Amino acid sequence: MKPLKHRTRRQRIVFYLFGWLTRIVFALLFSTCRVQVIGRAIEEEYERQNPGKGLLYASWHRGLMYFIYFYRNRRFVVIASASKDGELAAQTVKRHGWIAIRGSSSYRGSEALREMIPYIRKGHRGGLVVDAPQGPPHVSKIGIVVMARMTGFPIVPVMWSADRCWRLKSWDRTIIPKPFSRIVFFYPEKLLSVPRRASKEECEQYRQQLDDTLNRMMYQTDRFFQTPGIKSPAEIDVPASALADHRPPESLGHANN
Repeated sequence: MKPLKHRTRRQRIVFYLFGWLTRIVFALLFSTCRVQVIGRAIEEEYERQNPGKGLLYASWHRGLMYFIYFYRNRRFVVIASASKDGELAAQTVKRHGWIAIRGSSSYRGSEALREMIPYIRKGHRGGLVVDAPQGPPHVSKIGIVVMARMTGFPIVPVMWSADRCWRLKSWDRTIIPKPFSRIVFFYPEKLLSVPRRASKEECEQYRQQLDDTLNRMMYQTDRFFQTPGIKSPAEIDVPASALADHRPPESLGHANN
């Protein structure tokens, strides 16, 4: 999609209203859900040891809706595509207290990453859905790793899933929790740090490590509510084959729209 360079007054009004509408809809929907946050101590410990310093977050595009709501008003900065669709996303995140920088992997992506870095160094949180903007799903772009190398700040992979949800027929299979569903929001056991002197080849290794971590967490969160007797998704064993097969379990009961 071509970059959005000129907007009519009507378009500006529509985009603005869309942002406020999503804030209302998100609040109404997600406030009905019961949320269980697991592993957040790793984030809290980083904040205690590094007061005022930034942190980078990474996840898959499928969960963007709830990520926006979960991290509302927390000094997040994010890259939104420079297209019309990206403008809708930008207005949505702005209404939730995020800062949106325009760009994508296909249009001014390097410039957008450079614009994010000063915010991160000032203590903002950098959030990227790392398989955006158009996939392939569950395969990250290198940008988040490059940013971690340039800033010296670690990456915290995060993942969530719900016991009852709709799953759209989009490239990323977007998840929308159904009203009054249960949500598990999952943090890893350790952060991913990228050395400042990491070579191009080493950065690619870290990118693959990030993919493995996110796909492992996705497998575990998608099966958390189906596995009785466990307290954390981390207790679910992940077969090696699952890291290459990213489909959700058949019994999740997801409805397609």
